[in-house]
Amino acid sequence: MMQKIINLLVIFTFGCSDKESDTVEDTAVSLDTGVEEDTGEDTGDTSDTDEDEGEDVEIPAGPIPGPEGTDTTPEEEGFDWSNIDGEQIGNSFPQQNLAWTDYPQYGNAEILTWTDSEECVCFDAACTTCSQDDCGPDVCTYDLNENHTLTKYHVELRSTSDADHAIAFEVNVSSDPPIQYTDLVDVLDRLERIPVEYWYGFKIITEFGRGIQFLHGSYFNGAAAYGSMNYIDTQTVDVPILLHELGHTFEQYTRIGNPPIQEPQENILNPIWRHAIRVDDNRTTGYGSNNEWEDLAEFARIYAQCLVEGSLSDLEPASPERFRIWERILLNGTTIHP
Repeated sequence: MMQKIINLLVIFTFGCSDKESDTVEDTAVSLDTGVEEDTGEDTGDTSDTDEDEGEDVEIPAGPIPGPEGTDTTPEEEGFDWSNIDGEQIGNSFPQQNLAWTDYPQYGNAEILTWTDSEECVCFDAACTTCSQDDCGPDVCTYDLNENHTLTKYHVELRSTSDADHAIAFEVNVSSDPPIQYTDLVDVLDRLERIPVEYWYGFKIITEFGRGIQFLHGSYFNGAAAYGSMNYIDTQTVDVPILLHELGHTFEQYTRIGNPPIQEPQENILNPIWRHAIRVDDNRTTGYGSNNEWEDLAEFARIYAQCLVEGSLSDLEPASPERFRIWERILLNGTTIHP
């Protein structure tokens, strides 16, 4: 299935859209999730993924099926974790303690000098040029709300292994209040290290919302980040947290859909993913055990990190039903291209 995802990579660029999705709930990851913070320390070699060219394949028709022998009727009650084994696959995967510098550079990020956004968009990091007459990092801004103002950039990621594969999406950095934990150069460096298979999430949150936003801590209520089909709002550049939030983005794209090219599958979490947890009979992490959608987002993070280090073949037997369903959710994400 991973080769199918790689084979479906196509050239596409896009700007802001007025298209709005149905209202979706915020999903957040705590500052204390058990996910290792990026240290920047070198912890050893990691394996890059093989992105050899192959024949194009079609995405399987119809909804993602649940585990064999399970039904598809949503359950009315909350998920019962009491019958699930306490083993956490997050204790074994990824197999290496990955610092952010251990993630290979999967793409080259570039600030684009065009946009179809109605907001002022900067065309370089210093914002000496922009989409309006008055430029500057304190002038070319937009208000997220009455307390937070951001600078917007239109960014392209182009694959280092396939120059024909590129996506464009919105990156927003807090201008007021100013932030100290990152700047645009650092942001682009981090985004270049997100596995290519997850890039479609950046298009989804731009097509349906406001893209990825690096915000001041005052925006958050005890969480490190919020993720949905409409945005990723974060107060950290921690790569595992960004991967977790992209998990919410892809899941909601499958659940809410993008008719007519991606029909919604309202039961993907309840009961499809619930049944996967039961059949696998283990947990992702302590944070994932809060509910089925956090379990899915944690699996999305773990899968991406195993992809980076080359241990997907070990992860699959540890959680085969989650693995199968998540690969189909990732594949669904490729339908976002025109």
